[in-house]
Amino acid sequence: MKKRKSFKSFFQSFFDDIKKNPDALKSAIMSFFIMGLGQLRNKQKSKAAIFFLILVIFVLFEFLTGSYTYAPREMMRYPADPGSTIYFIRDYGGFILSSLWGLFTLGKVPGGTMYRGQFVETFNRVIPWLTADNSVTLLGVGLIALILTAIFLSFWVYNIRDAYVSRKAELAGEEIETGMAYVKRLWTDMFPYIILIPTLIMILFFTLIPFLFSFLLAFTNYTYRIPIPNRLIQWVGFDTFKLIVGDAGWLSIFGQVLGWTFLYAIMASATCYILGMIQALVIESKYVKIKKLWRTMLIIPWAVPAMITLMVFKNVFDTAGLANQLLYATGSMEQVSTFLFNIGLQGAIDNPIFWLTRVYNGPLAKAIIILVNLWLGSPYFMMLITGVLTTLPKDLYEAASIDGASKWQSFRNITLPLILRATLPAIIMTFTFNFNNFGAIYFLTGGGPDWPRELVPTSMRIMGGIPGQTDILISWIYKLSFDNNAQLYNVAAVYSILIFAFVGFVSVYNLSKSKGLWEED
Repeated sequence: MKKRKSFKSFFQSFFDDIKKNPDALKSAIMSFFIMGLGQLRNKQKSKAAIFFLILVIFVLFEFLTGSYTYAPREMMRYPADPGSTIYFIRDYGGFILSSLWGLFTLGKVPGGTMYRGQFVETFNRVIPWLTADNSVTLLGVGLIALILTAIFLSFWVYNIRDAYVSRKAELAGEEIETGMAYVKRLWTDMFPYIILIPTLIMILFFTLIPFLFSFLLAFTNYTYRIPIPNRLIQWVGFDTFKLIVGDAGWLSIFGQVLGWTFLYAIMASATCYILGMIQALVIESKYVKIKKLWRTMLIIPWAVPAMITLMVFKNVFDTAGLANQLLYATGSMEQVSTFLFNIGLQGAIDNPIFWLTRVYNGPLAKAIIILVNLWLGSPYFMMLITGVLTTLPKDLYEAASIDGASKWQSFRNITLPLILRATLPAIIMTFTFNFNNFGAIYFLTGGGPDWPRELVPTSMRIMGGIPGQTDILISWIYKLSFDNNAQLYNVAAVYSILIFAFVGFVSVYNLSKSKGLWEED
């Protein structure tokens, strides 16, 4: 078994190799300053042309998207204000440099101010540098420029390495590729990656950049109190993290929401799975007739759009809804209300029952959410497990019957392990989905009922974005971001990072561990 090299030994071997091959180092240095120059020295003209073309495209893109030719004349006509400076890259730089400047600074010239003796507007068509800096736009565009720069730098590093390795191979007497042979091999080797380019672009713009944008917002002071573009947001480091961890009130509320999020994800997944398994086992039983009819009836809740179902149940459990009307009609309102109070779901004996609204009925609202989710989710597992049951080998049951095993023993030792083995990835993904099941909370309870006022920290009451007792992390993030009295985008971004870290870790860890269930010895 080979041991991994330490950093020290890696760099030692690297510098030793350079000392042994000074001529190859010259080619690498030439490619360092001008892409393709080292390849040209190695008499690899096709390679040199490709790398040089990449350099030319990158430089031309920066130059053509900038206003460098206007800079001398305009800087004479519009000099810097006394005691101020001209932001040359901002005013005249191309897409790459100006965007990177905006990413690191988040802007320097807000709207409604004077810059170079002129009034800065929200948008100026005639003189672009009189358009106010928009910190949010600068952050997003800066990320795109950063990724493009990273792609270019990867080609640049590869070009340096290629010049060194090719020269070293040539000096060792090895044959190196030149001309069309290199181009054909490059096309053949890179063809799978070329085919994936559209997919990679989609992932880049719809997954990676939005994630990085949200990630970076956590390190800014961006809230509704900063009207863009008349004010600029700033980098504040870990100040927002300190607010969440350092304030005992915020930490307590976060702990409550996190605990309920875990409980909801576990209960919603487990109850749906267990009920779905029971339904599948009953339907597949030899004692049940017209199986297709029962399957069709049980799949209907899953076929109806979840949002519609949630809105219906919201009306059912309204104070004047169907649930209370049925209790009144049957004369059991008092008994049911007393029962709910005795088991701790209700904080008072009400008439009518406030299923989803009163502050002291938080446990009752949470129980209803889990029950409604059971209605929505169990048909999925019923169909999934029904399909698994049809694939179980009959000979295992025949052998168990011959050995004298009871039906319970056959279920415990044959049916259940095989079902779990086939459906474990689905269970993990269902848990991950329920951890972020925004719709089940938003459309049913809206996060309510509210927390008692004395439990909410003063800073949270002032800043806004107070969660309800049934809010999970994702629905609280929505309130922090879009509630008119909050819009704490930086705080929401911090919680988004926490969700991503947890869900990613749980999914990867469990899926990696679950391999052992189906890998044969």
